[in-house]
Amino acid sequence: MLIVGEILNELKKQKDSYFDMGVTSPPYNKRGQNGALVKRVEYDDFDDSLKEDEYQNKQIEILNELYRIIKDGGSLFYNNKNKWDNGILIHPYSWLSKTKWIIRQEIIWNRNIAANLRGWRFWNIDERIYWLYKPKDDNLVGEEMESRHSKFSSIWNIRPE
Repeated sequence: MLIVGEILNELKKQKDSYFDMGVTSPPYNKRGQNGALVKRVEYDDFDDSLKEDEYQNKQIEILNELYRIIKDGGSLFYNNKNKWDNGILIHPYSWLSKTKWIIRQEIIWNRNIAANLRGWRFWNIDERIYWLYKPKDDNLVGEEMESRHSKFSSIWNIRPE
């Protein structure tokens, strides 16, 4: 199912525990209509320049709404990235840990490209995909990945378009 609209408004229209799984990659709060950090990023009608605490609070609210609509035992794969603000690392864990989700695993998406070339740190060629889990019957581990997918690693080599 593909849903188009303002995220919180659309999520609030969905039934509780309706979806088995979700995948999302939100805007990264890059500080400008066309992306102050990456000039090629363009949004038609979204200004990606919130104050960092406002951005994180909105992410928490969205993630908790997603938690509500995902079934018990379900998962959400959430893509975001480490970023820096005036030399200070901002890690997605800082807001993910404040949601209702169990953080099952942090997966490194090795994009094999360096979009953020800066002289004061190593090239950033990766993003993070967080496997978030909604427990079922107080089972914090889950059973869906026991054997058939155990060959996957925590580093995914996927080149962007």
